[in-house]
Amino acid sequence: MELLFDSVYTIPLALLTVAASLIYWYCTNTFNYWKDKGVPYAPPTPLFGNVKEALLGQRNYHYVHQDLYNHFKGERFAGIYHAKKPALFLRDPELIKLVLVKDFQHFHDRDIPIINLEKNPLQQHLFLLAGHKWRVLRNKLSPTFTSGKIKGMFHIMAESSGKLLSFLKEAADREEVIEMKEVLAKFSTDVIGSCAFGLQLNALDDPNSEFRRMGRSIFEPKTATRFARFLFELLPQLTKWINVDTSQDKLTEFFMRVVKETAAFRIKNNVVRNDFFQLLINLRQKGNVEYDENDEQEKHEIFEKSKDALDFELDDGLMAAQVFVFFLAGFETSSTTMSFALHELAVNPDIQKKLRDEIDASLEETGGKFTYESIINMKYLDKVVSETLRMYPPVLYLRREATLPFRIPGSEVTVDKGTSVVIPVYALQHDPDYFPDPLRFDPERFSEENKAKRHHYVYLPFGEGPRNCIGMRFGLLQTKLGLVTLLSKYEFHVSERTPIPLQLSPSSVVLASTTGTVVRITHRS
Repeated sequence: MELLFDSVYTIPLALLTVAASLIYWYCTNTFNYWKDKGVPYAPPTPLFGNVKEALLGQRNYHYVHQDLYNHFKGERFAGIYHAKKPALFLRDPELIKLVLVKDFQHFHDRDIPIINLEKNPLQQHLFLLAGHKWRVLRNKLSPTFTSGKIKGMFHIMAESSGKLLSFLKEAADREEVIEMKEVLAKFSTDVIGSCAFGLQLNALDDPNSEFRRMGRSIFEPKTATRFARFLFELLPQLTKWINVDTSQDKLTEFFMRVVKETAAFRIKNNVVRNDFFQLLINLRQKGNVEYDENDEQEKHEIFEKSKDALDFELDDGLMAAQVFVFFLAGFETSSTTMSFALHELAVNPDIQKKLRDEIDASLEETGGKFTYESIINMKYLDKVVSETLRMYPPVLYLRREATLPFRIPGSEVTVDKGTSVVIPVYALQHDPDYFPDPLRFDPERFSEENKAKRHHYVYLPFGEGPRNCIGMRFGLLQTKLGLVTLLSKYEFHVSERTPIPLQLSPSSVVLASTTGTVVRITHRS
């Protein structure tokens, strides 16, 4: 009987032991990668590598990477692990410059492959596309975001800014304490709706705005989304076959419907508008978007050498993906930057007054209205926005993938093809060696004199090089217009509910406050 009992349990226990050993081996079989290359590294944790807290949603990547950045102080580069995947972690701004610009041909893809394209065609947007398809589409879309094209959209933005003032008037009358992040997200949604689709979305007035609901769903932390990210880091092949985060299905359905209906209506009725969607229609019909006479063209070598035609169909899915990422980046980064700026201006009333004085002087010169040129020429406004983006970068870190082997200058280390590269933007922009007293809001860091004193590649809120944010000009203009519109009529003050300092969310996709931006709004004195 005892022998029978032993035999019944021995085999299952043996199988469990073997299975556990295999799982452990799979989760750790890359953990000698950096040691074997002689690269400084942080000891990884099985299953999670060096980013356990980020993968579990306990701390955001900006803090995790900042800890690693400080751990490797004095090193030009180091090795870390995202789950089990080795990643080269860069600290030296000269190496960052090589990866992003000088040796871009070795690192031209992001280390975020498109997965399950059949189920989610929205993934084929410019941010994620790789190789030939990215290069061709980036080249073709570049004229869409020139200063000339964006200047042509300014009057559309200005209409939404007037609605923003009206929306806040009653709150200012009562000197209310108000959460501004959601208000500014609605304002940005209206701007994007007008500039991308030519649609009056009225998100400010309609609490059930479908566009706003879709935008909110993208950035709300969800367990399924976090699990999908973790699964991608650990088992990227599996995610091609399993649709873990079904919340994307509604987004896909929504944007595909909007693109099909808008394109069909415009073509049928011969409607032509000065907006992003029209430029996509032109690209589909003609194969290119023309630069305006005074537009500044992108000069990077990869684009100058590229004579590639649009040799793939710009179908509804590909169009929807570009509209999706324009919507995504346009409303979230701008509204977040505006709300963080308002918080800092409320906390620092002397800076708020100095900016308001510049706004008043500009309005006096232009006869009481904002113009594209007047906003571009406000120097202190530019400093305030730049400092906001330093303290609260919308992209916490950049990821690249080595598409060719690369020998790191001044070392014996060769980065293998397929290796991930991490550039910790938040950590760089909070390094006291580059930005003394980094938690203090100081727009004068961005005076011409102070900018000249530090390395260009320690400030990367929009990335740099050919894969920088193509919509940077649009986002900055929208942000600046929103701020000057508000400050021309209202003042913002801290209240008993304003958290100082802000507490940042541990699990949001982008940098976000746990409480939003809570300030008191009043009419100007």
